[in-house]
Amino acid sequence: MRKVLSSLVLAMFFLLSGARDMRQAAGGPGLPDGVDSALLDAVCLMETGRLDEAVPMLDSLAVLSPDNDAVQYYIGLCKYSSGDAPGSLGHFRRALELDPSNGWYKETLANLYTGLGEGASAAALYKELKASDPGKFQNIYILPAIAQAYRLKRDFPAFFSTLAELVRDSETDDESKYSALMACLGNFDARTFNDILPSLDTLMQTYAEAEPLSLHAHSLRMEMAARTGKDDIVIRECAKMMELAPEDASMQLQCLSIIGDTLYKQGRDKEAFRTYEAALKIDPEYCTVLNNYAYYLSLRGRRLAKAEKMSAVTVEQEPDNPTYLDTYGWILYLRGKAKKAKPYFKHAMIYGGRDSAVILWHFSVVLEKLGETDLASYYRNLAETKNK
Repeated sequence: MRKVLSSLVLAMFFLLSGARDMRQAAGGPGLPDGVDSALLDAVCLMETGRLDEAVPMLDSLAVLSPDNDAVQYYIGLCKYSSGDAPGSLGHFRRALELDPSNGWYKETLANLYTGLGEGASAAALYKELKASDPGKFQNIYILPAIAQAYRLKRDFPAFFSTLAELVRDSETDDESKYSALMACLGNFDARTFNDILPSLDTLMQTYAEAEPLSLHAHSLRMEMAARTGKDDIVIRECAKMMELAPEDASMQLQCLSIIGDTLYKQGRDKEAFRTYEAALKIDPEYCTVLNNYAYYLSLRGRRLAKAEKMSAVTVEQEPDNPTYLDTYGWILYLRGKAKKAKPYFKHAMIYGGRDSAVILWHFSVVLEKLGETDLASYYRNLAETKNK
């Protein structure tokens, strides 16, 4: 909420700085003779931060001229500036009722509704503002603000409906859509994220359909598909990204790696290994593929000499990576080299290996093989604790 309200403060500062001109522009009924200057005096006090002096003056003016829109507006500004955002709402509404054509009033009220989480009310005003000034009130600015208002009240159906409207908007370029989505979708707690995951998946499907040539859209669609267990969609979206960026070696490698992992997960070992081979033709030292390919070979007990060579490259390139150290040490063990494997597991323990039940268990097996039964029991117990 703070970010939204800070933009409102800036808008109000701008309005205050032009208060003398706005008083005439408001078009409301005039104040009684001899009192007109009192409004400008109150505004000057507000501009210098002397709200305690401005408030009683404005209250008196409201009694003298209760239907003056400018007076209502500035009372609202005083309340907002003093920290009473909800209390300012009625005065801004009243000012707009008295002068329905005033764009400044509408914009201030729309911003306030956004900051208070009143998405529907904000949307109605923004729609009017967009109709009167489409150049200023573009969808890329107002739709994310409305979405954030719905998020503040945890109205997730309206939140996702607004974002779907944004990604389908033909007036907004893809880069702007992506930036807005990332801003709106950040910092969900784990529980909420899991609850809204189906809606996120649907949103990214909508985004990919609306922007079929967007790498951003297909990448997000792939990520949500992976999180929801839609393996075929993961493979399809990776293939689409490779098609869209044929000259991007990094993109090709990442996508081939993901495709290979997904195929292996589906039990399609041969296809997975062919995919890894294709990736290694692009970059023979691509560690992610080398590690996974080597580890999956070890799980199958196949081509262990090849697996050892591939894994050795990863350890050479990233000697402190506990996952790579574990893979290499485990393959060494499978090849009858438990003594050689032990130092790699000890190194893995220093760099995060203790957080992995798999690495702890592998280390206990190696230690058992070397006859270090007490230490093996210790690491086996740690592994079992991690699994609970």
